Amino acid sequence: MKQRRFKITPESAVNFTKVTVYLTCISLPLSGGTARFRFEIILWLLVILAISLFIPLLASIIKYSNDTFIVMKSFILMSAISNYVFKVIIVRIYHRELQQLGSALNEFIKKTSVSEKEILQKYVNNCWMFHGFMTCSYYLTTTAVILGPLILPQKFPTDAVYPFSVENRLVSRIVYLHQSIVGYQCSAGMALDCQAAMYLWYLSARFEILSSEIKNVNSHNDLRNYIKKHQKTLMDSKELIRPTRLLALVTVMMTKIGMIFGGIVLISDEPVVIKIQFGILVISTTVNIYVFAWAADNLITVSSTKLSNAIFETSWRHEPKIRNLLLTVIYRTQKPIIIKIPGLLDTLSNEYYAEFLSAAFSCFAAARVAVS
Repeated sequence: MKQRRFKITPESAVNFTKVTVYLTCISLPLSGGTARFRFEIILWLLVILAISLFIPLLASIIKYSNDTFIVMKSFILMSAISNYVFKVIIVRIYHRELQQLGSALNEFIKKTSVSEKEILQKYVNNCWMFHGFMTCSYYLTTTAVILGPLILPQKFPTDAVYPFSVENRLVSRIVYLHQSIVGYQCSAGMALDCQAAMYLWYLSARFEILSSEIKNVNSHNDLRNYIKKHQKTLMDSKELIRPTRLLALVTVMMTKIGMIFGGIVLISDEPVVIKIQFGILVISTTVNIYVFAWAADNLITVSSTKLSNAIFETSWRHEPKIRNLLLTVIYRTQKPIIIKIPGLLDTLSNEYYAEFLSAAFSCFAAARVAVS
């Protein structure tokens, strides 16, 4: 008797991701004037909440400048807050495009054929465990930090320093609640990478569907419709790449900051327990970049090599005029869909991730030798 395998559908994957990024306001609709006003109020209120913890954390660095652990911890928390604020601003700038893409994804899932559904399901099966693990780790880490004062000799989850007394019970509870909310905001900011990666996987699925449909092209009319579908996928890719590359840039920059400060603790004379905590942090931040790199690398392959090979393998059976038109499509596939910002962010791919890891380990080893 075969054992039933736990299955996540495309619909449930989209809904789960949507819930985990709610605090970034990416899911809030803009269907009217009232909705737009509500969106602006909620978004900037969340930004103010985040910044209002950033400043006390900066004060803690000044006050406890001789305590390496507190300084490094505050710096890392500040980078997490910066990550959230920058990404929410990106969401604000590209909200309409992201909303349209989200609506297109939902509509696509509803109207897919059986063969298209199989391709979508293949992508969900391929990455849901990794995305689910990363998302849960973001929120579980925040929850562990929030619950820290229950077992550790500290009053609040962070070492933030305020310009007023926090001894009053009501004030103390408000501060605790505020730090907890900002913690989950930071988790949502990191989970936004999974949302962006999900869109990249969606585009990959559409290109793979194009690869499978080329064998059904038998006439000029079929080819015309096929080219229109390819052009539509390219235009949607262009719309997505603009916000995605900015989100990826923020993730890479903040990850590097987290790794630097975490690495400083690892090569210092701090207790083993503290080194273990920061070691876990360094590993998790390093893996976080792979959320983008994996999806981006797959998109490069399916939008270029895989699609061009599929077209080339079927071109021989067509008449010369259709073959010439197919060659123009093959020519276009030689320019894959890439996530890159010249001078700031190299092309995201598995190769980029491998080079990133190599450089990080080299820097860590050099710093370790210098300290020794």
